[in-house]
Amino acid sequence: MTNDLVSLLQQHRLIELNHLYEEFMPVWPTHGKFFCSRAEDYVAGDGNYNCQLSLGDHCGTHVDAPVHFIEGGKTIEQIDVRQLTGRGRCLDMSHLAANSDISLQMIKGWEAEHGAIEAGDIVIFRTGYDEKWRCRPHQAEFLANWPGLSGEGADYLIGKGVKVFGTDAMSLDRYSNEAHPAHLAVLGAECLILENLANLKTLPTEFTFIALPLRIKGASASPIRAIALVK
Repeated sequence: MTNDLVSLLQQHRLIELNHLYEEFMPVWPTHGKFFCSRAEDYVAGDGNYNCQLSLGDHCGTHVDAPVHFIEGGKTIEQIDVRQLTGRGRCLDMSHLAANSDISLQMIKGWEAEHGAIEAGDIVIFRTGYDEKWRCRPHQAEFLANWPGLSGEGADYLIGKGVKVFGTDAMSLDRYSNEAHPAHLAVLGAECLILENLANLKTLPTEFTFIALPLRIKGASASPIRAIALVK
């Protein structure tokens, strides 16, 4: 099994799916911002260099645990991380109008062209918003009007056995949908949500997806390092 994994890594091209964590990176206004400060430094005579980090658990490229919207749901250290490794399917929805829904009809249309989404697949929606990512004070366009998954679309994919849903936007739900139907459906089914993914333009429709969260007791989410392996 170890040799199989090494072979997989060596025979495939790796695509980075993370944004860079850096000060002034865009975050939702009510969420904790990212800070990196020098705890020890050579210039201070400490003899080494290390940093102290401060960030919200939904900062940057991250995974939501069920508790984020489901009271009493699993926190991030309770999720099965095996959910975050598997066949990825990237659905290009970058042609959609601002603040619109990814409908059930659109998903079925994509399947008719690219093949059926199956149980265990990691379904990622490309909205094009990863290309709008800008650090403050130029973050306004990234933080508004993104398209998102409809509740009907979420229910359909959950019914097919999808366990992980991803987007390159700030949220899986569209910008102005304050009812959060996709979050409630996905997290209510003990599935996971990936947000703020990057470089989705470079993905084929099918690939191997790998991401791992930090093991943070009681957290509603965690930063991840997400990659795609493609032939």
